[in-house]
Amino acid sequence: MEDRELPEMSLIDAITARRSCRGQFQDKPIRSEDLDLLLEAARWAPSPFNVQPWELLLIRETEGKGALADLTEKSVAEQFKDTKFLDDNRRWMRLSEEEWEESRDGVLLADHVNLPQIVSKDPTILHPLVKNAKHLGVLGHLGAGKMPAKEISSLVRTSPLLILVLMNTNRRPPGDGAARWMWIGMGAMIQNLMLAATALHIGTQFVSAPLERKQDRERVRDIFNLPAAIEIVSLLRLGYLNSTEGKSVRLGAYAFTQFEKYKPAGNTST
Repeated sequence: MEDRELPEMSLIDAITARRSCRGQFQDKPIRSEDLDLLLEAARWAPSPFNVQPWELLLIRETEGKGALADLTEKSVAEQFKDTKFLDDNRRWMRLSEEEWEESRDGVLLADHVNLPQIVSKDPTILHPLVKNAKHLGVLGHLGAGKMPAKEISSLVRTSPLLILVLMNTNRRPPGDGAARWMWIGMGAMIQNLMLAATALHIGTQFVSAPLERKQDRERVRDIFNLPAAIEIVSLLRLGYLNSTEGKSVRLGAYAFTQFEKYKPAGNTST
């Protein structure tokens, strides 16, 4: 594995081509040589003091995937009842491509929820509902979250590979900022892994629902026998793509860039 190289794709091409895959993957396992390349990319991530705090738990068997899928389904259904969580989501939810293009941030609602046909023709009719999280929470208590919960859990259950991203808190750099530096290293490692996956035409997606609440993280800890020193950071699902992933948007480069001294600007995310 030491002498292997990633397939030819420029770094900039991999960065701009990377997308979160929210659909089904091809029904085949990740090839061992591709998995080796993903791990090789991950291990060369930078971390302050070179402490390399990351550990990866690879989950390929039905039992582990099923346990995470069941927890995902339960967690998503509960989130649809939580008005605070829904209100936090509302801030970043864009109902139409026009809104998305204008804001250059957030996520497109249709990419996350299968909308009824009458709504998909003009998602902006949901504006009054989306602006009032209380109403959305009522719908959640009436079972509105059951269908998306099943859809998302099915994606977890059928993914060829799940990776539970872990941080070994014993591998701690010196100084008062140790936790900050460890998290920076963790983010760099995940980015390395995702960019390598993009070069290999492997899709990736963060699965946040089963890790959102402390009690759910503790349940994951019990399922996979994780010791106290291991902190659960994230869950990724991976698989070979069925097709090229869709578009995304970003703020312009100079929208977040300043020179010499910081000048506060208006918040465009509300």
